[in-house]
Amino acid sequence: MTHQPDVPRRSEATWIAMSAASEGPWVAALAGGAAVGLADFAMRVFGWDLSLADPLALGLSVFFLIGAGGALLRGGHHRARAWAQQHPWSYAWVPAAGTAVTVFASYLFLSAQGLFGSLWEGLSDGFGVLVLLGIIGYVARGLRPASRRG
Repeated sequence: MTHQPDVPRRSEATWIAMSAASEGPWVAALAGGAAVGLADFAMRVFGWDLSLADPLALGLSVFFLIGAGGALLRGGHHRARAWAQQHPWSYAWVPAAGTAVTVFASYLFLSAQGLFGSLWEGLSDGFGVLVLLGIIGYVARGLRPASRRG
């Protein structure tokens, strides 16, 4: 008899997390991220700050939060979502990595921050998404469990 670990290998865990995240409300996430980004840009225009990187980064962070967080909070039974609710930190790594990469690219190409400033912005936004999705995952476990209990 061999021991089977509860958490699959890292590559399998990534695929399961991506499958769970694909169930998210991505159209609503796109609308929410665009609305927040445009609102931030409008407020910056009134202050004569015409930077595009900051509003885009905020919009991308909101996009990943709404999409991935909504996937955890959806109703119904889905095996990948049940896994994500049981392992919220492993699940949160995928959208956090997406946030970090896209925010890094937006700062690198749309601001004058340079490589290390852009890397800092990407990693800090990714870390924020990681923490918030981990908390949402713990809350979702109690509110809307995706696994069938019998």
